[in-house]
Amino acid sequence: MKRLRILTAVLLTVATLTVFAFAFAKTSDNVPPVPYSADIPTLCFDSDGDFRILHLSDFHEWMGIEKEGFMNIEHRENLKPLLLSYVNSVLDEYSPDFVVLGGDNIFSLNWLNDLSDEGVSIKTYRAIAELFETREQYWTCTFGNHDSESARSKEDFVKVLTEYEYFVGGLEDGENFKAAVFEADEGGKDDFVGNYSIPIYKADGSVAYNVYVLDSGSYRSTGHAYSSITEEQTEWYLAESERLEKETGSVIPSLLFTHIPFIEVQEAYEAGGRLAGFYAGISPAETRSPIFEACFGRGDVKGIFFGHNHYNSATLVYERDGKEILLAVTPSCQAQSYEDTSTTMHARVIDIGTDGSFTTYVVSSDKNAKIEKVTFPSAENIPAAA
Repeated sequence: MKRLRILTAVLLTVATLTVFAFAFAKTSDNVPPVPYSADIPTLCFDSDGDFRILHLSDFHEWMGIEKEGFMNIEHRENLKPLLLSYVNSVLDEYSPDFVVLGGDNIFSLNWLNDLSDEGVSIKTYRAIAELFETREQYWTCTFGNHDSESARSKEDFVKVLTEYEYFVGGLEDGENFKAAVFEADEGGKDDFVGNYSIPIYKADGSVAYNVYVLDSGSYRSTGHAYSSITEEQTEWYLAESERLEKETGSVIPSLLFTHIPFIEVQEAYEAGGRLAGFYAGISPAETRSPIFEACFGRGDVKGIFFGHNHYNSATLVYERDGKEILLAVTPSCQAQSYEDTSTTMHARVIDIGTDGSFTTYVVSSDKNAKIEKVTFPSAENIPAAA
């Protein structure tokens, strides 16, 4: 299904990474990335009106192994074999047009090691980017709570990713996407980075769908409670939605990807909302974000997709006042170690149509697992939660 058109765009300036000269830094043997291209991808429906998104979440990847002694880190030059194998297999089998990583992409095990540009966290993000670069696969990502536990900032990670041709995103607007960074709200521990508005076009060049990616943050400064999408991010989403409507003459159907599930997911389940998949609790944000009511009231966002809870594959329909929105959690795609050969890995397929509908289902490395396909808005096949 890879049918992507390339539009020539102005050359984007790649931000220079800050170099830290620490004596313990290890020189990388990695091959330098392909230089960033001035060709910006335009994501486009094929001639049949089909477009496929693959949602992968919670890699928890870190290309280092802790040894005895605080600073004794054994650097690895590749991602974990099980993760590499599974990601390549789903790319082969499902041929997505676009991949969205759902956060907790890395899990730093040593803060000091990451101070160097050759620290493990930077190397891990480069390896993830190189995986998709090799596949000529367009992709983007949101961040999770664990991505912020490195000594390097999320801004640093995005700067690295913009060196790669097939990454869609940045710290500033691109030719075919909008981007925003917001400072931490009161009580938050880190900035909100990697907020994107990414249009998907019909073959005639008109916008048919939009993908929003919003950083749900990490933790509140008091305790270990999870953060939530802020008022500023919500206002940015609304401005983007209204801009698209003004430019196209219609409300553009959209999907939203973020990491930490909303309280409304739990409420939909507890209210007996229609459910496909497995509900295992969601560890939601501590506070209610205004983003849900904004999306629900605006009506353009048809589905919201989360990661965070590794065993949860819940696909729920939230209903109120005759309106509906689909809320779905994608279970993890995490190899437990470099020796791990048996952990079940997961991915979510989302097939969208130019009419605003979409079909979604979770797949896994367990070929005996049941696949429950849900089409929205025609989701009558989803039974009520027990």
